[in-house]
Amino acid sequence: MRRGPLLLCLLTSALTVSCAAPSVEIKAIEVTVSDLPRALAFYTGVLQFKVVSQEEEADRITACLRLGEETLLLRDYAEDGRRIPETLPSNDRSFQHIAIVVADIDAAYQHLLRHDTRIVSAGIQRLPDWNFDAAGIRALYFRDPDGHFLELIQFPTNKGEPRWHRRSEQLFSGIDHTAIVVSDLQRSVRFYRDGLGLAITGESFNYGAEQESLTRVSGARVRITSFRAAKGPGIELLHYEAPGVTRVLSDDVVPEDLSAWRIDINSSHPDPTRVAADPDGHALLLRPRPGNAARGEYPREALRQHWSRYLMEGAQLGIFMAVALYLALALEHPASRVHRAIASPLLRRFLFGLGIGITVVILIYSSWGRQSGAQFNPAVTLSMLYLQRIQPWDALYYIIAQFIGGWLGLVLAAAPFRKASAHKSVNYVVTAPGPKGTAAAFAAEFLISFVLMATLRLVYQNDLTKPYLGYAAGFLLLAYITFEAPFSGMSLNPARSVASALPARSWKAIWIYFAAPISAMLLAAALFQ
Repeated sequence: MRRGPLLLCLLTSALTVSCAAPSVEIKAIEVTVSDLPRALAFYTGVLQFKVVSQEEEADRITACLRLGEETLLLRDYAEDGRRIPETLPSNDRSFQHIAIVVADIDAAYQHLLRHDTRIVSAGIQRLPDWNFDAAGIRALYFRDPDGHFLELIQFPTNKGEPRWHRRSEQLFSGIDHTAIVVSDLQRSVRFYRDGLGLAITGESFNYGAEQESLTRVSGARVRITSFRAAKGPGIELLHYEAPGVTRVLSDDVVPEDLSAWRIDINSSHPDPTRVAADPDGHALLLRPRPGNAARGEYPREALRQHWSRYLMEGAQLGIFMAVALYLALALEHPASRVHRAIASPLLRRFLFGLGIGITVVILIYSSWGRQSGAQFNPAVTLSMLYLQRIQPWDALYYIIAQFIGGWLGLVLAAAPFRKASAHKSVNYVVTAPGPKGTAAAFAAEFLISFVLMATLRLVYQNDLTKPYLGYAAGFLLLAYITFEAPFSGMSLNPARSVASALPARSWKAIWIYFAAPISAMLLAAALFQ
């Protein structure tokens, strides 16, 4: 067996990750307080933060707090700065908050009320089911003793980082992200993605009664873009398309002002430590990553945090391969009653495509699909890596899981029907060029891969069509299997082709199923950003 293409793909993926992986980590979130003992009483007594250390300098005292795995720094300056107005709206340019994850938001809300906490929202808000990206999230805005906005957030099982769904004895689990209001979304995306190297991990468009009640901003229509680094809490950009961004506070914020937040970021960039600001003036402390930091820290962190998503990716392609094999056994094996009843190859391919299309739709909208992103294709994963929509180490682990999961799913599905699965009419649903030859197979694979990725990008970028992305993918697979399969076997997916080639011991023109899908999808991703 020639495993060269498989090894080449994995090696290329590893090299891509090692070169592309930005060593970026959100180390801490800083905020200025006016009375440190009072702030500590609130954050530790009410929100269950733990004090790690206190450091006294000439002009300030800084307390280091932790909640779960995240760090919050409270700074109390000797000279008091400007206070936060009680009427400061949630869509002000200066707005920033931290989102604290809870497993039981109802209990957490009652806990806040018992401690006379200032609540901003009109009670707990559940984002509606029509909101494809945020459906089921429950949230509440409130304020600390200095008037800083804070948020309680509870994720449904198919959303949020996997660690937020692990059992915890604490009411408050950790800090999921810090959110900031931005005036120009595209400019800020370029800054955080291209300038700092963060990956986009989610987008949503929130509006309606629930969003207005959550933020207390009338007519709120908010585009939210979520970023994550290799480690630490995320950063969310809040862009108010309506009613727009206000400017109640002055732009010249100084560290002593209570509205002064700062995000501490460690980066592999060689520049010395410096204080910077994003395009809207939100403060950042950029520091080079310590030279003695463990080289394997970020790959280990990715594996520790997201191993369940890797298993989901592998399992989804495994299910896909099992369904493909059983459809082939039913429709193509000469001993099958279905095969004998349907003489038309075109009709059999249509039924095969219908079964595969339905399977893909189910996988994409399943809980596993919503959590992992339902990529189950190395070409898709590499395209997402190019678009900076997945962390590099996650991309590598996804690809490994896809190859293993696809092969394992097919082998397990074939075990009870080994002889039938190996029959030349089924042959483990192997992909191979048709009668038109290798050139036609490559051209066909390139075309269908390009159209698939271009379609998915266009559908995803439109608010109205985005919820139907899975149906678009399923329809294209139905059409491809029906009409394109005679040219190339219809792969689109290097891991899918390898999964069949291994048990079939058939590696004919296997390079096509690596080169064509990967190059075509990367081209489509570049053209339809």
